[in-house]
Amino acid sequence: MKEPELLELSAIVKGNVQGVGFRATAKMFADRLKLTGFVRNLSDGNVEICAQGEKLQLEKLLSELKQEFPSRYIEEVVCEFHPATKIYSDFRIMR
Repeated sequence: MKEPELLELSAIVKGNVQGVGFRATAKMFADRLKLTGFVRNLSDGNVEICAQGEKLQLEKLLSELKQEFPSRYIEEVVCEFHPATKIYSDFRIMR
């Protein structure tokens, strides 16, 4: 059986997602799903997520965040999946 492909999720989460525990929650979910990468606030008020793992786990991260932070927080998630290039060893909250 071959190893599942390591994918990278690049996402910009738009809305009221700073100052509400979004990054800490993203880290908690990512750690639980055994994903690596980072989450950070952007200067425009949005949040960037870069996560690596199997596609099913990456999709689960997004769905759990949308469930935890409903539409009054998350207005839109712009994301894409691509093969991982730079490999991360853990999941971090970046400043």
